[in-house]
Amino acid sequence: MSLTPIVGAFGMVALVFIAVGAAAVRWAGGVWGAKVRGSSPPTTPPAWGAALRVAWPPAAAEALGIVLLAALWFGSLGHGGWLLVFLLVGALATGADRWVRHRLLGSPAPLELKLFALGLLKYALAGWLCAWRLS
Repeated sequence: MSLTPIVGAFGMVALVFIAVGAAAVRWAGGVWGAKVRGSSPPTTPPAWGAALRVAWPPAAAEALGIVLLAALWFGSLGHGGWLLVFLLVGALATGADRWVRHRLLGSPAPLELKLFALGLLKYALAGWLCAWRLS
């Protein structure tokens, strides 16, 4: 597999992950007071600019990891079953974080379920984009 489709898939997946990460920062910041630098009081959601500044580094790193996994999957292991693979990876990556936030930090369960579903959707969309670009 050449580098060109991998870079193209990374660009698309990174945009999705950054947008979802910024939305999650706004939801969490507005609901239970996660303080983001450059935002107003913690009861209001942070501005989109502040949310994007917070979300883009980890989201870009996560997107790179998932695209490299997708390149391995589509380049050598096969094309079938990609949705199940990406949903399982999404559940592993998203579920533990949501559980810890709910149990240890006391965040509301409905918010954590919403963010968990958003994370699964994010990984399913990333799998679809990678299947489209890399197969």
